[in-house]
Amino acid sequence: MDLKHYYRQQFLELIEQFEHHWEEDLLYQYGFRWNSYANSTYKEIFQITHFRDESLYMIYTIELPESYKKTNMSDVVKNSSSTYELSMYYLSDKILLSACVSIEHLQQTSLGFLNQARGELIDLVFSAIQMHIS
Repeated sequence: MDLKHYYRQQFLELIEQFEHHWEEDLLYQYGFRWNSYANSTYKEIFQITHFRDESLYMIYTIELPESYKKTNMSDVVKNSSSTYELSMYYLSDKILLSACVSIEHLQQTSLGFLNQARGELIDLVFSAIQMHIS
């Protein structure tokens, strides 16, 4: 069993025990991806991704509504310190906020990474200040 399948199996076993709300996206082509809609405020995405000639990565993403564009979220993310690689993507109707780690630097289980990344990203979201734009 290769690493990608090992971590998929580990994640499946862990979510069966602790977080039943994850749904696997069987159409994802670059590894494995799961979506969660358990929280009504945002969507969560977890990926085990492997591109050609690159390391295997775990990525946790939260999808925030468009209203977060009226915050200082980009400054908060830019000035934060994290053990993960953080990314933020502005789309027309939402913001994607992601934490990524190479398997080579992973120091916990897949669900351990997800929960630590979730905690860091939620801290960033709640640190963002609503700006009044006139």
